[in-house]
Amino acid sequence: MNFQVLKRCALLTLLWSTPVALADPLDIGSRLEPLVDDYLIESLEGLEQRLHQPTPQNIAITFDAPWEGNTSCYVTVFEDDDRFRMYFRGAGYNPEDGSYTPEYVCYAESPDGITWTKPELGIIEFEGSTANNIIWEGIGVHNFAPFKDTNPDCKPEAQYKALASGKKGGLVAFTSPDAIHWKLVSETPVITKGAFDSQNLAFYDNVRGRYVDFHRGFKDGVRHIMTCTSEDFITWTEPEWVDFGDTPDEHLYTNATVAYPRAPHIFMAFPKRFVPGRDTRVHPIPGVSDGVFMTSRDGNHWNRWREAFIRPGAQDSRWVNRNTMTAWGMLFTEGTLSGTPDEISLYSTEGYYVGPCHLRRHTIRQDGFVSIHAGGEIGEFVTKPLVFSDDPTATITIDRPKTVSLTNAAIDGKQALRFDRASILSLPGTQSLGKQATFAAVVRDVPKGHRRLFSAYNGGSVKSTQGEMWFDFDPSISKIGMRFGAAGELVEADKRLLTDWSKAAGNTDPHLLVATWNDGVVHLYLDGKPVGQGGTAGRGALEFIHGEVLVGEDYAPTNRANEPFLGTMDNILVLRRALSAEAVATLAADGMDALEGTADDLLFDFEQVDGGRVANRFGGGATLHLPGNEGPSDTALSINYATSAAGSIRCEIQDEKGVPIPGYTLAECNEIFGDDISRPVTWNSKAELNTLVGKTVKLRFVLFDADLYALRFQ
Repeated sequence: MNFQVLKRCALLTLLWSTPVALADPLDIGSRLEPLVDDYLIESLEGLEQRLHQPTPQNIAITFDAPWEGNTSCYVTVFEDDDRFRMYFRGAGYNPEDGSYTPEYVCYAESPDGITWTKPELGIIEFEGSTANNIIWEGIGVHNFAPFKDTNPDCKPEAQYKALASGKKGGLVAFTSPDAIHWKLVSETPVITKGAFDSQNLAFYDNVRGRYVDFHRGFKDGVRHIMTCTSEDFITWTEPEWVDFGDTPDEHLYTNATVAYPRAPHIFMAFPKRFVPGRDTRVHPIPGVSDGVFMTSRDGNHWNRWREAFIRPGAQDSRWVNRNTMTAWGMLFTEGTLSGTPDEISLYSTEGYYVGPCHLRRHTIRQDGFVSIHAGGEIGEFVTKPLVFSDDPTATITIDRPKTVSLTNAAIDGKQALRFDRASILSLPGTQSLGKQATFAAVVRDVPKGHRRLFSAYNGGSVKSTQGEMWFDFDPSISKIGMRFGAAGELVEADKRLLTDWSKAAGNTDPHLLVATWNDGVVHLYLDGKPVGQGGTAGRGALEFIHGEVLVGEDYAPTNRANEPFLGTMDNILVLRRALSAEAVATLAADGMDALEGTADDLLFDFEQVDGGRVANRFGGGATLHLPGNEGPSDTALSINYATSAAGSIRCEIQDEKGVPIPGYTLAECNEIFGDDISRPVTWNSKAELNTLVGKTVKLRFVLFDADLYALRFQ
């Protein structure tokens, strides 16, 4: 035995004989944890944390209108129900005399985040005409930074808010009821400490229940970032410098900070890093830029990568002062390749000063910013001790009224299903429905707002992809009214045929919602009346890639309370045929009891509930499980990962001391390979982890030629 082996044995003997103080476990609940920092990492052996760069895609928009120009910038994008919105400063520079044109706040929108249009809004006059996309002029035009307020106490007239530079310095506040028509709250700045000739921003932090601001300041002559918070958007705390730890100071011209939508407890930022001393001799003002990436779990302490996230690349126009500036906001858009999941779209400026000035779209996989990476050698990743839980928000109760009223409680029978909080039902045997299908349900007492009725969808752009489906509505028709998307088709109801039947409007009647699919042709019905139709014949069978049809919400990783169904529901119907308009009218008039079905059809009426399961009226042996009636639902570990054809990932669950737990050892883990944004880990073909909920565990991953991007217990 050589000296090194003896030395190692002596060290192990010392470690085993010395009591080790165990750290408090990390409580990660059921939230998604992207592996963008060292929060979960106890050890990496033969692996690395790798920063991934987005892929350049199409030019999203060119700033070529007479009121825009080659110094248009400070772009903001966000998704807002049925559209994507974009705001930017319109301005131009004349290289011959060094003069600038007047500045305006301009607007564009898109149905998919890929192609954008500039609507003629008729608000601000330019050279005698209001046929333009200008939404604001005057104070704040230099760096107007709007957002949609998600504060549950937000007033309707201030549903959208913005910060921008004031006349005498500082940041002033704006509000809008519709994202188009804006009002200056006051010329008195709400934030006064900092340097404000940049894209300074704020948004509502849903996790911490407050508004948060990130703006620029100069610290020891270097462009730096300050932050402060507010309860009401008007009174703000004293701004403080953010902390980058040991990372050297660099000029951060903008910050583009967001709460990551899939894991909003994590802030992500995409600053434009400015290198002022480098001169490419293309423009009189020296300096070049790139985009960097950083993350934080509290908004004050940040992990900033020195490596560039977006490089200028081979285009000369991006190596000019003030280019390669990442817009504020990330959008979930349709996958670039057919059949792939939705991607994240980010946008970066090019052609600033030299023209043509435009915004290029870049894409990256969901959670794909940083991975635990294994190359051609096997490596191991072990997490810190952690505790996980199932989703505590799922509550569904059976409503058993003492009496049945034909007016106020007119849903058929004596029992109905009531959703008091966000929850999900999975309909058995519905993953493959064929070329024809009918989806229907009777509902009552539904609050206003966007509601998801049926779904085989996991979030992303509003345009459904092949292998997905959703059926949603808004009883107040304030936004969508009613729509159905499947296999690339999106059909919306004619709002002129709808009325406000929400609970807020005082409506207590039951309403029948129906959507039929006939080889790509879609018909929508409300209370037996046709309200919309469309689609394309020849789209084929409904085959859902995520699993069975859900009622109430989407598949993960979409948040369970994203667009939940709330209210009372009865008679959930899924048929493997498309009902005619006459049959739907009969359904509305006579009820579903008169409908004849086959063993392959589903009708759940909630009259027979046994141990949390509801029998299918049409037979076939299918029963519907009601979560919340039989204790916790199954909890599993899902991962976002990618491997090569030869690569693999395995996972072992250990106790807090690092001892493998029987049933969840590495040898029992089924090998994982492929590419998926949400794949359950299985041991002996089983994924269920109910017995480990609330216990302290560690995860040991073994990777070969693979990337692990995120994990979640759900």
